[in-house]
Amino acid sequence: MQNLNLYQVERARRAGPQKAQMLLGVAVLVALCLLHAAWQGWQLHQAGQRLARAEAAAVEQETRLGAAKTAFVEPQLDSRLPAELAAREADNRQLQRLIAYLQLLSQQQNAGFVAPLQALAEHHPQGRLWLNGIHLAEGGTQLRLQGRSQNQELLPQYLEALGRSPVFKGREFARLDVQRGADRLLDFDLSSRPAAQEKADE
Repeated sequence: MQNLNLYQVERARRAGPQKAQMLLGVAVLVALCLLHAAWQGWQLHQAGQRLARAEAAAVEQETRLGAAKTAFVEPQLDSRLPAELAAREADNRQLQRLIAYLQLLSQQQNAGFVAPLQALAEHHPQGRLWLNGIHLAEGGTQLRLQGRSQNQELLPQYLEALGRSPVFKGREFARLDVQRGADRLLDFDLSSRPAAQEKADE
């Protein structure tokens, strides 16, 4: 008959990593450290190359700058330039004054022509008297009218109407030539200057 010990105490099982697992973990850790060290070394090598290229470029720039400084020749101001510049400025000012004077003279002459022409248009009889030529000179102070008329009475009436205009009021004319043409029309020539003076001006 066999006796069984029901109260036998079981041995506690050991818990934790085994030796093989620990060796594998250490190997993996060492491999990671080696990879990281290699990557850091490659980065350091690349940085060294960039630094070397930058230093070489800086040396080249310094060399170029030194060569440029050596070849640079400071320009010398011509002693005649200030006097020439002052003369050109004086000529320019004189030219500007001349232009301003000519513009003023042109405006005055144009203004002197407007009023006589407007008065001639306002008092011109329609249909039976024609002006073939209007000559204004000296800012409108000298006037010559050439034209034709169907009726000899129209010309005095026209001149009287012009005399009432403020522009021609009190103005005196040096001559009035009237001739009848082959077509029975009257050709007239009215001028504030004598014929001899007009021929001399022509």
